[in-house]
Amino acid sequence: MLKKGAMAFVGGSVLARSGWLEATELPMVRRVIISHPLLPPAFDGLRIAQVSDLHAGVFMPPERLERVRALIERLAPDVVAFTGDQLDRRQVDADLFVHGFAGVDAPLGVYGILGNHDHLASPRLALAAMEAVGITPLVNESVTLRRGSSSIALAGVDDLDAIPGWGPDFGIVGRSDAPFHLLLCHQPGGWRAARAAGADVTLAGHTHGGQIALPSRGVNLARLSTPYVAGPYQRGDQILYVSRGIGVGAIPLRFGVPPEIDLVTLRRGPASVV
Repeated sequence: MLKKGAMAFVGGSVLARSGWLEATELPMVRRVIISHPLLPPAFDGLRIAQVSDLHAGVFMPPERLERVRALIERLAPDVVAFTGDQLDRRQVDADLFVHGFAGVDAPLGVYGILGNHDHLASPRLALAAMEAVGITPLVNESVTLRRGSSSIALAGVDDLDAIPGWGPDFGIVGRSDAPFHLLLCHQPGGWRAARAAGADVTLAGHTHGGQIALPSRGVNLARLSTPYVAGPYQRGDQILYVSRGIGVGAIPLRFGVPPEIDLVTLRRGPASVV
């Protein structure tokens, strides 16, 4: 009995150490190609670095944030999109984020939205932190990206679990006459509203891909709250892509779901994701 208990303790320790290392390593780069028939030819090949769920804080110190930023810069994307939870939950986490990401840049701009943890810290502080590093906040706002005479709309909505007085306005998607609409929405649970509003492609995060998963046994914690756990989903020509993100929440472990940055390339063609 004692031997079994010792073996269980050792096994648990090994799993915990493995999960801790997975949670703190440099994120992998997941390369995704999203094709859509409405994408203007001028934007065929547009590269977007999606950065989700950094959770700047105790388990995401400035030195790791700086390494993540350096990785993004090496990818040389056309656009950088932060899809929420830049901060973990404390107001001081804003300072950590600013220290790690000040000066982040991309040719067609750097944009970001708020997540539920940004609201825990303070939505106004989270917005100020984004602006301080050079991110254009898209909280129920839209911008037009241009290449020559062609354009696409990039919009962002507030979080589904925003504090009172705040909240998402999916109507922002329909306020542009651009032929193609790309939406940033932190929680994938907003995809139904995004589809109804006319979003062609929606980029989300929030789930951490489950953060702890045993794929061989079909175990994934995120399935308890959403059918949209990670990766691509498609309804007709409308596409959702859910990033597994970079940081961790209250539990400082990742197991079976390594951290990632998503390099999304948009192509003109029949709606698909590979």
